[in-house]
Amino acid sequence: MKRIIATFIAVLSITGLSFSQQWKTAPLELYGGISNLLYFGDIGGASSESSLMGIKDFRFSKIRPGITLGARYQVMKPLTLRASYTLGVLTQSDLNSRNESRNFAFRTLINEFTIGAEFYIIPESDENYYYSIMQIRGGLRHYKQPFSLYATLGAGALLFNVTPKEDLVTSPRFNDTKSFTMVIPVGIGCKYAIMPKISIGAELLLRLTTTDFIDGYTSQFSESNDLYYSLNIKVNYKIQKSRRRNIGLPRRRLF
Repeated sequence: MKRIIATFIAVLSITGLSFSQQWKTAPLELYGGISNLLYFGDIGGASSESSLMGIKDFRFSKIRPGITLGARYQVMKPLTLRASYTLGVLTQSDLNSRNESRNFAFRTLINEFTIGAEFYIIPESDENYYYSIMQIRGGLRHYKQPFSLYATLGAGALLFNVTPKEDLVTSPRFNDTKSFTMVIPVGIGCKYAIMPKISIGAELLLRLTTTDFIDGYTSQFSESNDLYYSLNIKVNYKIQKSRRRNIGLPRRRLF
């Protein structure tokens, strides 16, 4: 009896280990998507000194588009390393701000290169979910857990080119000699699998920088460096190591 129990436990352990290592068949994932970029700095802002921790500084009209491309590599179940590139535009103006009479505005083209890590709060499923029409009545249904949630932190370089607008063009305070800064992206993201190899995701990132000249301007009233946010909508695609198709699909039952 003891031998039967020991054998049963060993089989369960081996089976569980096999499922838990399935991510190793496709640890590399490529992604691409659209970024929505919003800048916070010395130009623009709220119409009063009280900004409610930046909430009043938010302007839908100042969100600008970008693209993001990258790759991630899963080194263990909760940890993934990644490299990312973002191309986009940042803009802001003093219109409807407390400095409206100053009439400054700018447009900055950015190229951002970063590396970082993703720490999964809700990991991807051990067995990759799949969709079936045949096994369940009522159409397509998903198996296992298609949703995952992660926090991310990284570091990298930002190349930028500022174009002054309005009265900033003739201001002696305009400085376009700066074109490089270090950048630290931090944020949270999620993914939802729609196929074994394909998922869609959303990611909200705050970029902290080491410069106050992304807008080409700083003043004696500036208390911190420039920063910007991005909301990324991405499509992810897993690259499978082996030639086996349908990664993560359970074996077909004979009975």
